[in-house]
Amino acid sequence: MSAVAIGLDVGGHGINGVVVDPAGAVLDRAYVPLHGVSERRIEAVEEHIAGLVGRLWGTAAGPLPVGAGIPGFHDQTTGLLRQSPNFPGWEDVPVAARLSKLLGRPVVTENDANVALLGEVWVGAAAGLTDVAMLTLGTGVGSGFLVGGRLLTGARGAGAEGGHIPLHPGGRVCGCGRRGCLEAYVSGPGLTRTAREEFDRDPAGLRPERPEDVFDADQASRPWAQRAIARFVQDLAGGLVPLVHLFSPAAIVIGGGVAGAFSRFAGLVEEELVRRAIPACLEGALPLRPAALGADAGAVGAAWLALSADRRTAPPSRLAGV
Repeated sequence: MSAVAIGLDVGGHGINGVVVDPAGAVLDRAYVPLHGVSERRIEAVEEHIAGLVGRLWGTAAGPLPVGAGIPGFHDQTTGLLRQSPNFPGWEDVPVAARLSKLLGRPVVTENDANVALLGEVWVGAAAGLTDVAMLTLGTGVGSGFLVGGRLLTGARGAGAEGGHIPLHPGGRVCGCGRRGCLEAYVSGPGLTRTAREEFDRDPAGLRPERPEDVFDADQASRPWAQRAIARFVQDLAGGLVPLVHLFSPAAIVIGGGVAGAFSRFAGLVEEELVRRAIPACLEGALPLRPAALGADAGAVGAAWLALSADRRTAPPSRLAGV
């Protein structure tokens, strides 16, 4: 099949780009790392996007529509990215207009977790479902909600920010500037910080630098890692229970970098959900499932967005048999 769109997923550590065909299959991909805070500034990110899109256009034999998932609060009434907590200086930026001018064609932008959800609904873990919640556990915590087949965005497009549920009042400072948000505890940096707190109480082995270090130390039966993961499970469940009570989704899809260890914590989180949630809201089933598209989810969903006439309606599933 021929290429139909380019999708971009702008993350805290890099930009992933894909070219997709009409069925959502990835025909080509490219990745650009972002090294440190300076490369997260908008001018640097725009420069990387231009280079990456140029490479993808070259393999696609011509310009294609472009969609981009970018973390932050997107006001669809004004076209402004109001704030992006993990990207310094991105406040009230007309990011879609800037990228359109840079690339010489219309560009559609949306919150990165929203497009990841759209990707999973199109050809991933949530294919065929109309009521889905998704959390992406990475540099931050993004969230997307599909309710009755419609993307929940709020009155101005900046809603559905589950990562900023106040979990621990007066707790850690979050990237959004508030204290105690879910993101400050179950993101990759949040889990690492929890693990370091436990390590400093009872050091054994190497001090954790990444979430992967925590799960590796847990496999080695390090008590500090076991305590850190127990806290992570409690915090993640604490964020999911209100989402279950509010939306009673058919599935909760977990994506992002931390989701690479999904099998290591999913069962424990589900046990907490059963213990703490109203049974009727779980619809008789444990709804947790890992994202199927991995690192491509956001970029694939952004590509679908570039093709969509109605950005709030979920894509039809393209999986056979659904």
